[in-house]
Amino acid sequence: MQTDYLAINLRLLCSYVGSVSECARKMGINRQQLSKYLNGNTTPTIQSLRKLCDFFGVDTDEIQFEPKIFKSLISSQERTWESPDIWGDSPSSERHTQHIEQMLQRSGNELEKYLGDYYYYYMTPSYPGCISKGFARISQRNGIGYSHFYERAEPGQAMLDGYEIGKFVGVVMLLGERLQIVDYSVHCQRAVSQTILYGATKGNVHLLSGLTMGIQGRNSRIPFTSRVVFEKISDTLSLREKLKGVKLLKIASEHISPAILSRLTSSSSIDNPHIFTAAENF
Repeated sequence: MQTDYLAINLRLLCSYVGSVSECARKMGINRQQLSKYLNGNTTPTIQSLRKLCDFFGVDTDEIQFEPKIFKSLISSQERTWESPDIWGDSPSSERHTQHIEQMLQRSGNELEKYLGDYYYYYMTPSYPGCISKGFARISQRNGIGYSHFYERAEPGQAMLDGYEIGKFVGVVMLLGERLQIVDYSVHCQRAVSQTILYGATKGNVHLLSGLTMGIQGRNSRIPFTSRVVFEKISDTLSLREKLKGVKLLKIASEHISPAILSRLTSSSSIDNPHIFTAAENF
């Protein structure tokens, strides 16, 4: 673990919240101990590091990135960890809140087999003739499912100039045996995307098929939908190594397996030329 990187990145995160005392109070840890982490005098245990990262909403891998990359990754906009009552003025506020909470909670016990890392493939109008290969991590904290997506991004939405990978975060629910993911870009909050995947067939999560809908990243900002395939990958590599797999591939590339390509290019299962459907898992 790069202690210097960790300390610098922690100081950046705390700067969005307030004083060291305020950060320690909100996180529920000892102020003196937090000061040692921020000064680089002490390295947090794995358990303590997870607690810190959970509070700030970052991954334990991310917080150990080089500070320049980490600063760009977490967003240039000022953050706040005070949750506003977004339903407060709605006459149906209690009902809306209960329904959303119930959907999230019902998903909690069923998401476990889907947790882990994936590469995902889809066609995007931003890069004609290419398939975008991104990296996805599905995790769970306190019974709630979360998504972290990393994919090729336009320079204005990328983590760094010359390092054109954008990050997207969201929530994951399993409703009616379908994985439903709603996410947004941490760098440019101008759109929300949705991905719906078929559930695992006979418990096999190796390949998951579905649809993804979003906004083209270029100036035209065209709404579009595409078939998408999630491919489960090993947990043994570091996040940095997995990000090296994020790229654009030609449709005819030998690096795309026939099983994935067939799911991306299969015809609709509904006999209507105006309806676009996903290929079922098989």
